[in-house]
Amino acid sequence: MTETQGPVPAGFTSLSHGKLILLLALTSLVLGLSGAAPLMPTFKKVLSGTLAGDHFIRNAPTFAPTDFFDLIREKGPAVEGAMRATGLAGVLGVLLQMLYAGGIVVVLGRGPFSFGQLFEPARRNFWHNLKCFFLFAIANLIVLGAWLGGGGVLRKKLFEDAPPDAPARSLTFWILAGVAVLLFAALSLLYDFARAARRHAPTIGAFRAYRLARRALSGSWLRALALWTLWFALGGGAVLALFAVTWALPAVSRPAIALLILLQFGVLWLRSAVRVAAWGSYIAFLEPRARPALSAIARVKLTFEPAPATSA
Repeated sequence: MTETQGPVPAGFTSLSHGKLILLLALTSLVLGLSGAAPLMPTFKKVLSGTLAGDHFIRNAPTFAPTDFFDLIREKGPAVEGAMRATGLAGVLGVLLQMLYAGGIVVVLGRGPFSFGQLFEPARRNFWHNLKCFFLFAIANLIVLGAWLGGGGVLRKKLFEDAPPDAPARSLTFWILAGVAVLLFAALSLLYDFARAARRHAPTIGAFRAYRLARRALSGSWLRALALWTLWFALGGGAVLALFAVTWALPAVSRPAIALLILLQFGVLWLRSAVRVAAWGSYIAFLEPRARPALSAIARVKLTFEPAPATSA
């Protein structure tokens, strides 16, 4: 990543770190398999060599959904166990995402790096990222709760006597939803920039990191929100499109099953690639704003880390 690159080109340049994308994708794969593992014996016993199993692999539009709900009803304990395992895998995934982010914000955009150079700052910044996450969760609870809760109550009172299909109902619903997305995007930017603050001030605390993020975004909110929207739209659209292909693909032969598995892993790889590209854009966006923001908050030492050596 060169100094003259803008945030968007820098994001696409970050896609050159294939091993980082692969690490994130493999982590998602392992967590997904861990969550699904309790259902494997049930699938083998109930679906292997059965008509219902044939409906699943052929993706029969009429019978497969019915067979799926029958499976959930008949094998409730196994499904409940899988849901609990999935929940635990999700919590572990969030923690690993915090861990990886602590290394990504330090090494990305500074040339090739080894896994050792990634995991050392990841370990060092994990507690900082955990505190930033709790602040992010509390802010979402307060801000989105107040907006959606207050707006929902006001909307209900305003349209008490209005017919269910009144255009104003739909309009106010989309206004509530649209503003909620913008508020979430703004809080997400503050959260990501607070974590990225450790790139420039390795000892900064969570509260000061949020102050740095707010100052870095001051006067540039529209650009930052446009950047967030870009990666959300590109990433979400690409991932959903590939997921739709895998969902509709019938797997009736070994080559088809192999292709389906490959495409499913491709969804994870694509999601990971978008996340790395977004981080590359955010880091490039923050780079010229970090020093002024750090200078504006008191008692924070400017300590820019040197670029890592090339990977072995």
